[in-house]
Amino acid sequence: MSEQARPLVAAQPLKQQVPPTYSLLDYPLIIFTAPYRRAFKLYTWQPLREIRAANGDRAKLMLLMRIWKEEKYAELQSVQVAATFCGGAIFSTLPWARDEHAIWVTDALWYSALICAISAIITSIQTKSILDDLPSGDQLQEETLPEKDVQRMRRAILRYKKTPGVKHWVMLFIWQFPSMTMAYAWSFYLCGLTLYLGTPFIRGLEFSNDHKISIVYLSVALICLLTYLSATLFVYSGERELLLSVNSSREGTATSTRNSTIRLGTLGTQTGSDSAEEIDPVHAVRSHTTTGFEYRRRGTWDTSAAGRDTPMLLYS
Repeated sequence: MSEQARPLVAAQPLKQQVPPTYSLLDYPLIIFTAPYRRAFKLYTWQPLREIRAANGDRAKLMLLMRIWKEEKYAELQSVQVAATFCGGAIFSTLPWARDEHAIWVTDALWYSALICAISAIITSIQTKSILDDLPSGDQLQEETLPEKDVQRMRRAILRYKKTPGVKHWVMLFIWQFPSMTMAYAWSFYLCGLTLYLGTPFIRGLEFSNDHKISIVYLSVALICLLTYLSATLFVYSGERELLLSVNSSREGTATSTRNSTIRLGTLGTQTGSDSAEEIDPVHAVRSHTTTGFEYRRRGTWDTSAAGRDTPMLLYS
């Protein structure tokens, strides 16, 4: 009896059911990471999620870990520079807190900013030491890297073997801690500076030059704040448009793949024919950046097609 080729039907993707608790936790997470939301998404949240998803693909896993290590190094270097400048600014303004009219909240904010800046510098050095123990970029490009080293690097980054647990989420918090403390250091410092210069109005003192200085400062600060919020809204709207574009590309790719699979199943597959490889468009615009990946059959990605190798740091 002759064998007839049966049409192959591609499995429909199942929508992941997100527990209501996770949805409720999204809002506190957005508020908590507001001062450094973009850095948190680009250099911690999204890369670690992609590394978790690429567990079974060795080539993609090595590529993601290599790129993430390079980007994390750049992030930590920027954090050290920004935290150092913030610490210097705080030290220069601490003598102002000795003013008899200064309120205690100003001191609390400035000292909190100081400890955050110091913590950002120290923890960034510690985090770099973890990265130094991982294989270098040249080793990750080699196909001869032992599998045990690949898994060791993955465990060092994610801190779990099979399923994410408490250690994984603690490690995720550690990876983003330097950026978090640096961003909060600047936030606390600016809040303290605003309160200090607004002390004449808060205390209800007699009108003097201090009131004039406060008015000028608050006017300039208001313009800067409105500009920052407007730029942030434009960034967020751009991210939403990018997500919609990626989802549309993914649906188009899935539909094209299903149609091709059905046609191949109807006509019959030939032995030894090369199979088409599907590219997830999300990885083509990884972490809402312009970094492009050109997939080759040899199992590597070429990042030279993009205008830059790593996304620009933007703490917003």
